[in-house]
Amino acid sequence: MSTRPRGLDDHTYRKRTAILRKQARDNGMPCWLCGKPIDLGLPYTHRMSFTADHITPRALGGKLLGELRPAHRSCNSRRGKRMSIEMIPKPKTTREW
Repeated sequence: MSTRPRGLDDHTYRKRTAILRKQARDNGMPCWLCGKPIDLGLPYTHRMSFTADHITPRALGGKLLGELRPAHRSCNSRRGKRMSIEMIPKPKTTREW
């Protein structure tokens, strides 16, 4: 159990999300789940808007202040509590493996 008041964690999470959003804008970071660009001008309710995705899903024990990556809202929702490797599309190649 955390000894900090919950409000401090929430504030820190929002601050870290804002920093990640700025990094995504400045560096052109795509959605880490599908690899497509994120339109940062969309309203937060839009399915293709920016959201901060927890690397380890909260439902599987991930922490609120755990590692975050940029994602589309729909990709993040579709991923749910699965680990990320299941969401990364396989590369398209012309070679048979």
